[in-house]
Amino acid sequence: MTDGSYRAYLSQHYGFHCACDVCSLPDALSKVSDARLSEISQLYQEFATWGAHKITGARALECIRKIWQLEEEEGYWSERGQLAADAAWVAAAHSE
Repeated sequence: MTDGSYRAYLSQHYGFHCACDVCSLPDALSKVSDARLSEISQLYQEFATWGAHKITGARALECIRKIWQLEEEEGYWSERGQLAADAAWVAAAHSE
């Protein structure tokens, strides 16, 4: 769902018109943001498989690096501490 359609949904169902920075993005930028958020979600899902040994430590670190980059592009900083801790945990568990 693009932010524009999300805004329409909020307006139609709740009478709420969101004017936050994300909802105020032009459609083209909103679609780019949506794609980044979708990729971030997919990477978190893939990273979560590391504990079950479904991906290597090297791949887990690649996921973390890519998440870090995409979240930086989105302006998300709140996950930095957890991502750094996860990277340290993976690195400590592997010598790859």
